[in-house]
Amino acid sequence: TFAPLLRVARRPPRMHPLATEITAGITAGAAKTLAFYPLDTLVTRREVGRPLLVPRETLEGARPAAIRDVYAGSVLATLGMLPYALLFHTAFYLCEAALARFAISAALVKVCAGTCGAVAAAAVGVPFEGLKHRLQLQVRGYTTPRLALASTLRLEGVAGLYRGFGSTLARNVPYNALHFGLYALAASALRPARLPATEALSGAAAGALTALLTTPLDLVNTRLQTQRIFTASGAAANLSGVVDAISRVAAEEGGPTALMRGAGLRAAQYAPSGLLFFCVYEAVKRRAASGGL
Repeated sequence: TFAPLLRVARRPPRMHPLATEITAGITAGAAKTLAFYPLDTLVTRREVGRPLLVPRETLEGARPAAIRDVYAGSVLATLGMLPYALLFHTAFYLCEAALARFAISAALVKVCAGTCGAVAAAAVGVPFEGLKHRLQLQVRGYTTPRLALASTLRLEGVAGLYRGFGSTLARNVPYNALHFGLYALAASALRPARLPATEALSGAAAGALTALLTTPLDLVNTRLQTQRIFTASGAAANLSGVVDAISRVAAEEGGPTALMRGAGLRAAQYAPSGLLFFCVYEAVKRRAASGGL
């Protein structure tokens, strides 16, 4: 007789925590970007004072606005999101891991990790976002990714791709710090109640509050990144930087409330966007932890 063969059940190999963080971030980022891109376009147009549905200024002349134009730049934005998320979530994970040994609240750890992620990914994110903003406005010479890149390089050189770098960093650091920090804070407050939609409610609250608090910085960043496309032949732009833009907008456009232009649209975009992002983000991390990825 032969001894029965014993089959030892093996757990499926688990993904490394860093790979899990990156996978969750990319998946959630792609879902958020694609699902709410039309609202992002409307916010951009509102912030620079353009009609929400603008005529497309082609080389042959302007043609009527089309609903599909609100997706202008969506492919570019999605492609840019991939390297951005890779760098962001790598730095996010490393910062979070480094702070784990200290007695710091989870929300504060997320604030620090979000800050590190925003700084690490800025160099990759700025060129893609600048081109995306220009495409969303559908101005002549900036109606396709190829034309937008060619016009930017011809009129401004490579430096044009990094226009608004400082303003983007000034917006992204508080945005990501608040987004992840407020989510952690809301989730920790709601979990004791054992609500079935804790992640969804926390994500929506974090998204809406973050959007409202960072609207002035987002408006300034959009203005700085797009002002050259409204000047002939790349002539010198009017706004010189973040402080100048804030003071000029407030002084020339009706007071400090002008800096909140587009706040309602941003909240309408980022509440469901935050909900979707964190639900997908947490779901992917749970799946990876159980060996399902």
